[in-house]
Amino acid sequence: MKKYYTIGETAKFLGVTTQTLRHYEKIGILKPTYTSSGSGYRYYEFNQFHIIDRIKYLQYLGLSLSEIGSIMKKGTVDGLLPALEQQWQAANQAMEAMRARIKDVEWYIDYFTYLSKMDVSKVLYRMHLDARHLIQVPCYEHDELADMEIRLAKTRSRAELHALSYRRQYGYEITASGLFQRKFEPKTYFIYLKERPTFFTPWYKELPAGEYLCFRTKLLQEKWDTTILEKFFDSLPKPSTIVALEFEGNLVEYMNADYEVQLLLE
Repeated sequence: MKKYYTIGETAKFLGVTTQTLRHYEKIGILKPTYTSSGSGYRYYEFNQFHIIDRIKYLQYLGLSLSEIGSIMKKGTVDGLLPALEQQWQAANQAMEAMRARIKDVEWYIDYFTYLSKMDVSKVLYRMHLDARHLIQVPCYEHDELADMEIRLAKTRSRAELHALSYRRQYGYEITASGLFQRKFEPKTYFIYLKERPTFFTPWYKELPAGEYLCFRTKLLQEKWDTTILEKFFDSLPKPSTIVALEFEGNLVEYMNADYEVQLLLE
């Protein structure tokens, strides 16, 4: 077995570049066993190969070269374990963040394809819906749509609400009187939250779980048919919880957007 290996041979055997080995030397992690004073050629011994291999796998595990240098100077497993435990925690946090992102992407795919999956032959249909969490603002009689948007944006920008996670499902709570007169009369304007806040905020509201009667319409055009609604509620009390959820079919225009109107059946 050879005693010395050139920097090129060492790089080839270990799957690194000669520039990498020179960088290790420069920052003091690993120096060649021997450097020719005349030619400047660098030579490594076989017993240094496992050190290079260790540097590689520690980098793969997420440790920086400065961390690896400190660990190598200590030379013990006790010096390595805290860094590995820290990487384990960081990797798990990153994995949880990725799982959350995957769920968000799946939610938005469902959102943008929701109405296309509906049976258009059904004018009215029932659905059981779980409780939903909202941040909402009040709407006033002479509000323009822009007034509601700005009011909600200002509320969401409050410092205490920055930590909340939203999903882009906008909607309105509307009045029963307006609905049955084919008028768009919003009481509140809201956006979905991923989950219930862990602190009190007056802008939070929970939409109750329950059986909802639903229909699809272009809400802002005020053109839905009230005849079938009147017939359905002929012998029933008018619902007190009515929401209209926007479903974007166009990413730049919203006046012609489709809405699903949901009436909670008491």
